[in-house]
Amino acid sequence: MASEVVCGLVFRLLLPVCLAAACLFRYNVLSFVYLIYLLLIPLFPEPTSTTMQGHTGRLLQSLCFTSMSFLLLHIIYQITIHSLVAGNSIASNFNCSSWEKSIRQIGFESVRGADAGNGIRVFIPDIGMFMVGLGIWLLCRSLVQKRPPEDMAQYNEDFQSEEQEEDEKLSLEDNVLLEEDYEAGYEEEEEAKESTKMKILRMVAEVASKVKEIIGNLITTAGKVVITILLCVTGITLPSLTSAVYFFTFLFLCTWWSLRRTLSTLMFSCMCVLMAIFSAGHLIVLYLYQFQFFQESVLTNDGYISVFGISPIVQSNCSCTWKLTVHPRRKWYHFVSPIMLLILYYTLATLIRLWLQEPIDQLMVRTERAHTRLFFFSQNVVTCFVNQNLSSVLCEVKLSQLPPTLWKCNNRSTQFHSRSVVMSCLFVQTEKKEECVYEVCLPPEESSVKETESEENIIKKKGVGAMVKIFHFIMKQSYIGALISMMAWSITYVSWLTFVFLIWSCLLWMVRDRRRYAMLSSPFMVAYGNLLIVLQYIWTFPDMDYSKVKGFFVEKKNPFHSLSSKVLCMLTFWLLLRQTLTERQEKQKEDSTGLLDVHVEDQKKQGKLYTEKCKTAFTEEEESEEGGEQDLMHVLGNMVMALMVKYWIYICGSMFFIVTFEGRIVMYKIIYMMMFLSCVALYQVHYEWWRRILKYFWMSVVMYTMLVLTVVYTFQFPESIHTWGNMTGLDKKGLEALGLKQFELGELFIRIFIPTSFLLACILHLHYFHDRFLQLTDLQAVVAKEESTIYSHAKVNGRVYLIMNRWVFAHLKNKWHLVVDRLTVLFLKFLEYFHKLQLFIWWLLEIHIIKIVSCYVVMVAIKEVSLFNYVFLASWAFALPYSQYRPLASSVCTVWTCVIIVCKMLYQLDLIDPSKYSKNCTLVNINASQPKFLMLPESLLYDGRVDPANWVGLRKYDDLLGYLRNNFWMLALLALEVTIYRHQKYFRLRNKLSPPAARIIFHDITRQHLDINIVCFIKYFINYFFYKFGLETCLLLVVNVIGQRMDFYAMLHAFALIAVLYRRRRKAIAEIWPKYCCFLACMLTVQYFVCIGIPPAACKGYPWTENDNVVKWLYIPDFRSRPNPLFLIYDFMLLLCASLQRQVFDDENKAAVRLMAGDNVEICRDLDAASFSVHNPVPDFIHCRSYLDMLKVIMFSYLFWFVLTIIFITGTTRISVFCMGYLVACFYFLLFGGDLLLKPIRKILHYWDFLIAYNIFVITMKNILSILACGYINQLLQDHCWLIQVFSLACTIKGYDINTNAKDICEVPSNEAGIIWDSICFAFLLLQRRVFMSYYFLHVVADIRASQILASRYLTEPVLVY
Repeated sequence: MASEVVCGLVFRLLLPVCLAAACLFRYNVLSFVYLIYLLLIPLFPEPTSTTMQGHTGRLLQSLCFTSMSFLLLHIIYQITIHSLVAGNSIASNFNCSSWEKSIRQIGFESVRGADAGNGIRVFIPDIGMFMVGLGIWLLCRSLVQKRPPEDMAQYNEDFQSEEQEEDEKLSLEDNVLLEEDYEAGYEEEEEAKESTKMKILRMVAEVASKVKEIIGNLITTAGKVVITILLCVTGITLPSLTSAVYFFTFLFLCTWWSLRRTLSTLMFSCMCVLMAIFSAGHLIVLYLYQFQFFQESVLTNDGYISVFGISPIVQSNCSCTWKLTVHPRRKWYHFVSPIMLLILYYTLATLIRLWLQEPIDQLMVRTERAHTRLFFFSQNVVTCFVNQNLSSVLCEVKLSQLPPTLWKCNNRSTQFHSRSVVMSCLFVQTEKKEECVYEVCLPPEESSVKETESEENIIKKKGVGAMVKIFHFIMKQSYIGALISMMAWSITYVSWLTFVFLIWSCLLWMVRDRRRYAMLSSPFMVAYGNLLIVLQYIWTFPDMDYSKVKGFFVEKKNPFHSLSSKVLCMLTFWLLLRQTLTERQEKQKEDSTGLLDVHVEDQKKQGKLYTEKCKTAFTEEEESEEGGEQDLMHVLGNMVMALMVKYWIYICGSMFFIVTFEGRIVMYKIIYMMMFLSCVALYQVHYEWWRRILKYFWMSVVMYTMLVLTVVYTFQFPESIHTWGNMTGLDKKGLEALGLKQFELGELFIRIFIPTSFLLACILHLHYFHDRFLQLTDLQAVVAKEESTIYSHAKVNGRVYLIMNRWVFAHLKNKWHLVVDRLTVLFLKFLEYFHKLQLFIWWLLEIHIIKIVSCYVVMVAIKEVSLFNYVFLASWAFALPYSQYRPLASSVCTVWTCVIIVCKMLYQLDLIDPSKYSKNCTLVNINASQPKFLMLPESLLYDGRVDPANWVGLRKYDDLLGYLRNNFWMLALLALEVTIYRHQKYFRLRNKLSPPAARIIFHDITRQHLDINIVCFIKYFINYFFYKFGLETCLLLVVNVIGQRMDFYAMLHAFALIAVLYRRRRKAIAEIWPKYCCFLACMLTVQYFVCIGIPPAACKGYPWTENDNVVKWLYIPDFRSRPNPLFLIYDFMLLLCASLQRQVFDDENKAAVRLMAGDNVEICRDLDAASFSVHNPVPDFIHCRSYLDMLKVIMFSYLFWFVLTIIFITGTTRISVFCMGYLVACFYFLLFGGDLLLKPIRKILHYWDFLIAYNIFVITMKNILSILACGYINQLLQDHCWLIQVFSLACTIKGYDINTNAKDICEVPSNEAGIIWDSICFAFLLLQRRVFMSYYFLHVVADIRASQILASRYLTEPVLVY
């Protein structure tokens, strides 16, 4: 066996490769002989003991003799030619003479003057073929004569020829299972006796036999598929009239297969014979044309040669005839085409040889295999008798040849000890293939059947079943592939003929029942596709003039790529047509099955009952497994569908951006964005209207996309520019602005492919996910709590758990099911925690989304100051303090953002040229001697041409998406805001929940938990910090705004702060707080309008231009020194906190909030600490029972002295007249502080409020004096240095023009200026004031009084003297 395999591999692989190399190195008659040998090899049988004495042996001998003869003739010719040249019998330059041409084309070339490589090339084919042929002949003869003894064991006593033995093995290859099982024991005994060498030989033989079996099965079973593919590849590699035979045969076979027709074996074999003869002739003609004689007889530039595909690969050069020169104009497919011809021929010849080697009776069995399938077993074990009418089979099993075994049928065990048993096997005649199936219930061997093997088989069967289901599902969805292929074909190869495919596919995509209509039109798809591919094939012939058919065929430099892609598209058409006919035939059978009466003979009934008994146990298990698989597939399918329904709309939304911003912006892309923006705006403004028009919106998008595809597609054809120009009245530039342009091939593919993909995504959403999406987003449909997200997750996961558990117990039955069980539990826990995390994130977003949205909108407006953005800032400036206007502000900002995006996109069109309407403001009638005009040329007016659109907010940008990024993020945040509110509303309606009374994180923490421990203390202040200290936070932000700006508007903030603090009581401050918020909103909007200023295109300057520092301090508009818009960030943060504090003032009046967070009411100012200590509502912390009490002691007992330290530091770090007041106050409280703490709260607050008032007075005065420090500092440095030193005047704000040279005259106290320490002092003063107003402070006062009473008692007691 091993020897035959080695001989076969050498004969089938090594020898053809050497012959092909001999043909490629030379092109003459001698090499042509080797080509004949190359074509004959696949027709001869492999070397065996019989064939080596027949045709195969004689073929190898003739090859050796021929190559040896050629070699001798070469030697004789070279000796003769050198002798003649040496004797001057012939001229030395005899190249390309008539006799030299004839002899050279026979194969005898002179190597005079040749290099080593070419000299070897002339002789190496004959030398190599002689050595290879002789070696193969000797190897095969020695191997087949010395057969290994283990191979001889396979022969019977009665000798049969090797061919008959192989034929018998092929016919019984799939049916000798029982014989191999029972011979395994004998083989093991023989292997134990063999030597090591024989074992190695046996292993090599087994591997070689398996390789041979795989190759043989591939050729025999998949031969038709392989031949069909090779016909296609050979035909499209180099399109020509001769290659058209292969390609048209391929189209016929595929079309015939798609019609559910099959070629008989005889017809297919005849076709293979004809194709083999034609491909061999094609190879011979192509090889002969490489001769110089034929190239000179039929010129290479002849049109007929190119049409027939006979191209010269090599060319001759008379100056050096020994040199192999490749034709310079040849492409890669000219070299690949002969190789594909040879591979096709070898495959065809191999199949023909296999068919010819089969005996007549086995050939008949193979041809009738579609009708009858028999199972045979080894001799003397099972004997089957078939009656004449093939109605039944009687099989006799001689159990005497078998060991006693257990036969399991229907879960029952029966042990047979009798000599034989006769079984009647059922004859089943199927309707599809009319095949006879004879089944025998075989006894399993105890030694060979193991539990692991059965489990593996079950898993394999399940895998095969799953693959079959997937294949059926893919075949049912083959119409999708066909429609996508139609669109891909049309957009890849643009022409009027493929335009039909584009319209056809678009119409089918828009139809509701597109699968039905696609199947109805599948015959026309196949017919039209075949027509197009045939026409395209003809027009890909070499030297075809495409100008005659311009607009119908696209010229391709590489026809292989275009034809192969079209063949792949045709494959989907063929699959769809076959699926259509299959379903139609199945439906007809289902309809006819109910009308037919089934009559079963008695013998068939008995056989059927017997067979059913043998299969009952397996059927029940398979049904249970299939049910589990169906449940698992159902769950997975529902999960995937739910994800698609929920998130597919986001894919469609992202496609809007891809379509719009890919490439240069044009008008039709802007319309896409307008449609998207209108949808988003309506979603934000009115949810129910948005849901109503959503279907019509997607339909309009689909129709508009089809229109765009059609217009862009048809515009690529010749004369389209003139047609559209006459219709629209636009020139070429105007048409390009619309998006109508003739693109290059690569760019055209992108321009058409992206809208096509978008069209598919929209259609899929419209037809598959839209209805369920509307059901999912219906806020009116209130679902029960049991059907909420967490419960539905639990149901699904529980179902998955049961399925996995059943699968584990059914198949794995080992310890791994515990691992799977544990992993499932962990997975369910993970889902539960993940859902809780989702709920927490949604709640957190609901709390803070208004802050996020307002901050981002205002930041965008401040970053890009323009008239457009004024709407954003004004809307949120008044919507923040007045919460009832927040939905309106969101809607207004959404609509206005959409308008801005569209305007900015329109401004990027090439039709808009700013240079046409820009203005150039020049200086007119200005006297240069006047100093006030010296700075004017440096202003914005005279810096260049002034574009009036810039003042509005429109600019030209190369990166449009980057230019619009802030607007898109703003739109996304606004949409997210309304989505969060609707999601939470839907969630609460679905779960029957009410909105929480307070927007807090820890819902189980109230005022009662504040004094428990530090953890509860931290949680409470995370929830209610702003509720308790929001007013103080706002006051500190006011001081921060003053310190950051130090200008005119900061002075206004200081006056507003004085007005607020003048009220002193929290209740009184709450009454004027809405007015204060309105004041902040008005200030913010006025300052933004100041930043915008008047339009510079008016060429009108401002009257104030003398002192830039004063202009900056006053914060007024100016073209030279524009106001800094970043200052508005501090004002906005103050407005945001003030708005939140207004909400806190409103919440203080709600009983539910007071119950959870506690009261913010101030204690009575006339309260006596000593008398009220017993009734104090807060616990006593003086004795430090916990770490929290220790913190309270530090805060309420020692904060007062720490604040006095801060006051002292504030007064001593700087030297100015304002610091004197801090020192006086510090010394006063240090002197009388102990007694002051024991006084009533009214007295304490009276003194403390005076200190706070002085602190505010200092901050206000420093802000007012900043006009001197920043505006007029240059004049003060020269004449009023004393004033600078007394008030510590120094400008702390960057951006002012300060004369640094004048600092040498007067030292500026830069380190002593500013209000940083004043702000710190103000913060601690407010904190200590809250301590004075706290009930906890009463415990401190009571403790101080108790200490004084104890001390006084100690002093009054008499001292005993001993």
